[in-house]
Order: sequence, then C-alpha cells, then structure tokens
Amino acid sequence: MSEWLEPVSACLDARRTPLAVFIRDDDAGWDDEGLLRLLEVADRHDAPLDLAVIPTAIGGRLARELRHRLDRSRGRVAVHRHGYAHVNHEPTGRKCEFGAARSFDQQRADLVSGRRRLEDALGRPVSGIFTPPWNRCTSVTVECLVDLGFDMLSCDITAPRFVQRGLAMRPVHLDWTGRHGAKNGGAAWGRRIAATLGSAESPVGIMLHHAVMTAEDRLMFGDLLAVLARHARLAMRGMASAGTLCSRVEPTG
Repeated sequence: MSEWLEPVSACLDARRTPLAVFIRDDDAGWDDEGLLRLLEVADRHDAPLDLAVIPTAIGGRLARELRHRLDRSRGRVAVHRHGYAHVNHEPTGRKCEFGAARSFDQQRADLVSGRRRLEDALGRPVSGIFTPPWNRCTSVTVECLVDLGFDMLSCDITAPRFVQRGLAMRPVHLDWTGRHGAKNGGAAWGRRIAATLGSAESPVGIMLHHAVMTAEDRLMFGDLLAVLARHARLAMRGMASAGTLCSRVEPTG
C-alpha cells in the first residue's frame, strides 16, 4: 500500500459503523480520451462510477461507448444529467448555469431538452439524478426538478441545502479536481480523505473531473480504490443506492 494511503486505511480500521462511498465524475462529453482512461481505472477495481454527462456535449463516439458500458457493466456505470450545456448565464458574480438570472420556464426547458438529448444519444431512459455545473443552483431549479419528477440533486457539501419532499440530496465531500491529489502531493490529500471518511455518518461522495486528472492522479485514484474496495467496513456504491449499505459491510464489535 502506498504510504499516502496509510491514514485512510487506519481511519477505516477505527470506524465502528459501516460507511458507503460513491464516485461522481463530472463533465462527461469533454475530453473523451481522459474519460475512457478513468473508466479503465474503475474497471480494474470493479468500482461503481457515476458519470455526470453534459447533454449538449455528448458526441457519437462517447454515446456508443456509454451504450456498450451500460449494457455490460451490471450497474457499475451510471449516467445522469450535468446541467444542459455547462455555460454560465450569470452576468456578475460566481458562474452558474441554473442560477438566479434564469426563470423557472428557462430552467425547466433546459432540463426537458437535456433529457431528450441524452435519451436519444443513449437509446434508453436516463437517471433522475441532476448535478448542476459548478455545483450550484437555486430554489427555482429545485422546483423544476420536483415538477419534472427528478429523484436526486447532487451538489458540493458546501452548497446550500434544499429540503423538498421527494427530492433526495446526495452531496459530494471530496473534490479531486486538480487542486488536490498529485498536484500538491499525496500526503495532505490522504489525511484529508481519512478525516472525511473517519468522521462521516452518511454516504461520502468523491468528485472527479477526468479532464484535469493527470496520469499520476489516475494512478493515485487506482491505489485509493484498491484500499476502499477491500475494506470490510466500507461499501462502494452508485449514487442511487449509496443510502443503503450492502450486506457484507459489518460494524465492528
């Protein structure tokens, strides 16, 4: 085991309750080669991977690859909508596609069109999970999601939390997007992951952006998956099922 992962292994050994972890990779539709390399890493460890797909960005090659993987992955690969075009509509302030500058009707129209585009590309219904670009949206977005029958909203853990009947929240906690991981060395990142996993009481989400991950990041990510996949107190799950632990995960005595 790599030295940077020793705190992660130790924190899992010390847990007295089981824990679920899910992996969400954003911006599918950009940098297809980077995405395919990341999928190869997940495949080697039989790790579930949720892909947040930009509806207007998915091309024919990626659509064919995802159809193939969805057919044979037995649920390990899942796709859901990542905004619509991943563009900023805010005239000032922080970037946001589904933000305050856009009305209910505008946001709803993008959500409907996004579903149509992904279903046409993949040849099947798409998941009722929504991840907004830049991990930000508004209460108007939530109204649209509920109106359209979405099941789940996933943002960063630091984003505002919305309470709405019928819409589950599935935040991500660890942001592996170029600011952490290989760029700043493994030691600090290992300690950050360990602190999060050690204190968590609900499913922990790890957010990736394949387009900014280096070859070293992918190696580190594979090493992390090896630790997570073998540990008896942890279950790697897809986002839709992360709230329910699999039966092999047992609390310590």
